Amino acid sequence: MKKRMLVLCAALCLTLSGCGNVVLERSYSSVSPHSAAYWENKGTDTLRADSYQDLVNAMLLLLGEHGENGTIRVYGDNLDAEAMMQSACNEVQQETALGAYLLDYITYTGSQERGYYELSVHFGYRRTQTEQEDIVNATSTEALPELLRVAAEQGAQKLTVRIGYFATDRSGVEQMVQEVQSEYPQMTAPWQLYFYPDTENPGIVEVILAESES
Repeated sequence: MKKRMLVLCAALCLTLSGCGNVVLERSYSSVSPHSAAYWENKGTDTLRADSYQDLVNAMLLLLGEHGENGTIRVYGDNLDAEAMMQSACNEVQQETALGAYLLDYITYTGSQERGYYELSVHFGYRRTQTEQEDIVNATSTEALPELLRVAAEQGAQKLTVRIGYFATDRSGVEQMVQEVQSEYPQMTAPWQLYFYPDTENPGIVEVILAESES
């Protein structure tokens, strides 16, 4: 199922608008798991942040790996690391698509060290790593109808899509989902649609096609 979804998504990218990098919400950097821009040392057990945006990006890097715990050292003169961390936690959990979809909570502790403020972060997840890996990336909402058809034909219980560009608004996405479901009259229960974050500018769309039997 997942392999077919990825192949289909790649094909749709080529036919719709060109397959470039997925546009992430806001201005977050795209970094590899061992990016020298954020890892403090070669052991890759501590992250470095020299600004508020670095702090957000470091947390997103941990989130992208479904990490439960991480250490971040925040550098800077006359900074209020506690206030920065609180704002960063709120932004990651409430304003980013991945954080809104994956996280139940974030906790942290901090200590002032010589030259930096060290933060120990813990992520509480409401989604499993498998659910995170099953997120399908699409360049545009125009890919959603065909992805839904494949999911329905495969008997999938849900489809989660991270969308780079919304060619329509939320009501347009709702209409897409309703129109595709009408093609499958045997599926009588209404498909449930959720947006993450639940704002006018979401980044992830989740469609529940069938309730879990468990």
